[in-house]
Parts: sequence; structure tokens; C-alpha cells
Amino acid sequence: MVKKILICGSGGREAVFASRLAEDARVYAVVGHENPGIVDSAARSGGAHAVGDAGDPDAVVDFAKRHSVDCAFVSADQPLANGVVDALLDAGIRTAGATRAASRIEWDKIYSMGIVERACPEIAPFSLVARSDKEADAAVDDFKSRGLQVVVKPEGLTGGKGVKVMPEHLATHGDAARYAKELLARGRAGEGVLLVERLEGAEFTIMGITDGRRLALAPATYDYPYRHEGDTGPGTGGMGCFTEESGRLPFLSDADVERCRSAMERTIQAMRDEGHPFNGILNGGFFKTAAGIRFMEFNARFGDPEALNVLAVMEGSLSDMVAGLADGELSGDASRFAKRASVTKYLVAKEYPGESERAVPFSVDERAAAAAGVDVIPASCVRVGEGRYETIRKSRAIAFGAVAGTVVEAAGMVDAAIDGHFEGGLEYRRDIGSAANLDRLRAAVPAAA
Repeated sequence: MVKKILICGSGGREAVFASRLAEDARVYAVVGHENPGIVDSAARSGGAHAVGDAGDPDAVVDFAKRHSVDCAFVSADQPLANGVVDALLDAGIRTAGATRAASRIEWDKIYSMGIVERACPEIAPFSLVARSDKEADAAVDDFKSRGLQVVVKPEGLTGGKGVKVMPEHLATHGDAARYAKELLARGRAGEGVLLVERLEGAEFTIMGITDGRRLALAPATYDYPYRHEGDTGPGTGGMGCFTEESGRLPFLSDADVERCRSAMERTIQAMRDEGHPFNGILNGGFFKTAAGIRFMEFNARFGDPEALNVLAVMEGSLSDMVAGLADGELSGDASRFAKRASVTKYLVAKEYPGESERAVPFSVDERAAAAAGVDVIPASCVRVGEGRYETIRKSRAIAFGAVAGTVVEAAGMVDAAIDGHFEGGLEYRRDIGSAANLDRLRAAVPAAA
């Protein structure tokens, strides 16, 4: 019998969820806006969608009950933090995704760093917590005395836009202290700020699919969080991403990947020991440094854009994976990924990550892009006509993605599709996945063993 699976959210990540689920399941979705990809996948599969607050537990449960869904898949930060998984489970609906207590590993960065310091201290960077202006000044002074630059992180969710790094965003230690105190002033009562040593090397992500005991690793991904080419400008939710055909990255060895696996397995065990078993996607952010692997952060869901890359090369059924997670029985299909490279690039309004003053119109010849082997993935946009769209809100509008034998080949396919089949006032990073960029990454850390 065809499964009826519910998803929550309306970004590019959820559009890919909907597309993959529609291959062998009926898609039901609670969306903040009518993402054309999600709407089309739900209709094509015989499912349905509703516009509403995907982070509202009551609204999601009501929709799930009205449509008698078999299973739910919650893999977006705000619904997880709001306890949507808990509400679905309380309503007797099989659900894949972390409970609010388990997703604390994402929405509380101080808690997350503490877990890592206990479970896998060998990868933990130097860090301090400040909960007052006095503590912020003292912490920054400590970093300065050790000759360390600082990364300042709010304790809670930031959508990838609240973290600031020396010297790109904070020129001096004094600037770091001032930003930490600014975060304390605007944060909730009792909320702290995490200060972490700036790591030198290359940042990367490995997403682990887990039922709370078993762990299957997706291919490692390299994300481009900075707005402009050459990794300049403000931080964003991610301008693009790539995976390599090896499943690793240009600067990673098999031993590096195994160290990440071990750290994630020990983290999952520590959470289970604490009484908060983790189910869903444990998204590990790491650095490869001259001293080896270091921890950056954990997220409790598929990353965006990382999910777009990983699911493009996933060979198994996403609906089977979701059902297996919901039942606590992860299958081997979850770890089957093609030995192919994938590249995704987001197009954004000129003002991004700031707020656009107006909707930006654009058009895409999706049939021509598809004929060239390139996927077009709607995100923060709505359809206003055949092949015509408008941006909404201050987020990423639409993504182009391709799978090929190498990263450079896939990146070239994406660039050619944007050049030939897109028109409008949006911008993207052409350097994502380029040969020159890969050379720079290889030089950023010691060569893989």
C-alpha cells in the first residue's frame, strides 16, 4: 500500500523531500507559503498541502489527523524546537525526527558543546560561556591572553545568520566582546553566549541518519555560508554546497570520516544515556585542522542546502528511510549513495541576507534545464505564471543542482543552466565547486592521507 507521509516546511530542502517522497508515497505538507515544488509533488502523488505555520504543533497534528497520514517526517529547525515531533507522537502518529528534548543539541549550542566535551573531548575546541556583560569581557580577555581569535555564537537558533567570526565580522577582541554583550541584551532571560576558538582549516558537514542506535553516514558535504565569492560578505543560510564522488572531500581521509563517525556514535550514546534518545538526522559540523578533526556544531535535521546534494545521490527510497526511522528500525537502504558528485547553487536577491524591499520577478525554463541534467528546486518563491516566479521574504529564492562524475563537471552544468535557462535579477556564487576553489580547499589543510 502506498504510504501517506507528512512533511513540515516550505524551503528548498522540503521541496526535495516532497519530490523524493512522491516517487513511491503520497505527500502531505504544511507549508508557510505555496512552494511550487512542494505543491506540485503533493498534487502529483495524490496528496495535499495546507498553508499554515509549520512550527505550530497543534496545526500540524490537526492536518495530519484530517488526512490520516501514516507517518510524519520533521526535519526543520523551528518545528523541532517547538516540539512538533512530540505533539505528533502524543497523537499516536508515527514520526521520524528528534523530540524537543533531543533537538536541544541544535537549539542550545551551550548544551551541545557540553555533550561533546563529555562524550568526545578529543575533538572539542576551547570554549567559554558568558551569561553577563562581566563574564563576556572576562571570556574575551581569556581568549586574547591565549592568542586565540573568537567565534561568538548565540545560545539559541539563528538560521545560520547570528554567528560572527574574528576577523571577518569582528575585527578585534573588543568587537567580539561588544557583540557578545549585544546578544546578551537582546536574548531571552537566562540565555547565554558561547565563545569558541576560531579554527583554522576547512569546515565541512557529515549528516548521520540514525534511529537512536544505528548510524548511517551520508556523503560529506562542503557548504558555502558566505554571501559573496571568495568567501566574503555576511554569513547566510548557505549559498551552495557540493559532495564528491568519493563520499569524502578534497581534504579528508577515510580516517577523518571514521573519527567523525565515532564522535557522532558516542554523542548518540550519551544522549540515550541521558534519557533523550535521538531519532532522525544528526547533522555534524566539523573542521579539518592541522591538528586533526575538531567539532563545530550539531544540528538536529537535514541541512539546507546539504540535503539537496545528499538526496540527489541517495539510491534508496526516502519513504522507506522515513518509515524505518519512525519504527526505530533503520534499514541498509539509508546508507546507499551513488559514487557521483553533486553541486547545488542558490540564487538570491541582491539584498540577501537582508530584507528585499520588493518581490523580485524571475523566470526559469525548467524543461530545458532538466534536459541538460539540471534540477530546479524552488525555495522562497511563488509561481506567478508558466515558468515565472517572484521571491518572497528575505531568504534564498531557488536552487539549481546537478549530479556528475566530478564536482567541477557538475558545477559547470549548473552554471550553464543558469546562464542559458534563467532570467531575472537574482545573484549566485559562480565559484562554488570551481576548479580554482577546489585547489584552494586542498591547500587549506594538510593533504588527506
